[in-house]
Amino acid sequence: TVRTISGTPDRDDPDNFNTQSDDFFEDLPGAITDINAVAGEMNTVATSIEQDAADAESASTIAVAAANFQGSWSNQTGAAAIPYSVLHDSKYWMLNTGLADVTLKEPGVDVEWTQIGVFDLESDSGPTLGANMDCADKEVKKALFKDTAETTQALGSISSNTAIDLESGNVVTCTIGAALIFTFSNPPATGKTGYLVLEITNGAAYTITWPGAVSWDGGSAPTLQASGVDTLVFYTRDAGTTWRGVRGWKAA
Repeated sequence: TVRTISGTPDRDDPDNFNTQSDDFFEDLPGAITDINAVAGEMNTVATSIEQDAADAESASTIAVAAANFQGSWSNQTGAAAIPYSVLHDSKYWMLNTGLADVTLKEPGVDVEWTQIGVFDLESDSGPTLGANMDCADKEVKKALFKDTAETTQALGSISSNTAIDLESGNVVTCTIGAALIFTFSNPPATGKTGYLVLEITNGAAYTITWPGAVSWDGGSAPTLQASGVDTLVFYTRDAGTTWRGVRGWKAA
């Protein structure tokens, strides 16, 4: 608020001119101070408005990039055109410019990427994922799960040596169509437990060779059914050096 200044001196009122002049010049410095203060506040507001506009533009750019989330950077290949965002090293990144080969520019290393907001589970009471989340082997603590499911690798009929990759799912189904060798790959690191549930149809119809690292319950591989379904369970705590194996159940 600018304080009120006394009226300007009136030369046509010589009897009061001096008094009016004294009052005017007495009020003037204070008014100038108030005007400068108001001008400063207006500049602050203008700067804030400019910043808000810049923030809004940035938020809009990020929102568009987030809407075009591609998943983990390590899974991307070929050209990438903005808007485009990925997950890498447990952080979300927005592409600033188009790339002919996205694999040649790494988020967090190259300037073509900008880190964008993190997924705040603590403050968001009802978040919904729009794509797969790669936790990159990070720990999830004190979680209460509801309506969950396991990814199943349905291999169908297999007639050749088969590597079961735990990164593709811990539950596997198959039908044995010829003699073959099983191998297990990509278990978790030592100190963490990895498991595999293997549902085999017609397991004894042909010879199955199991990994040498399997230590069977009872000391030897179970006798499977030539016509029927057997379910085997394996787990390891030492990155696959030893797998404990047991037949869970069988069904005709």
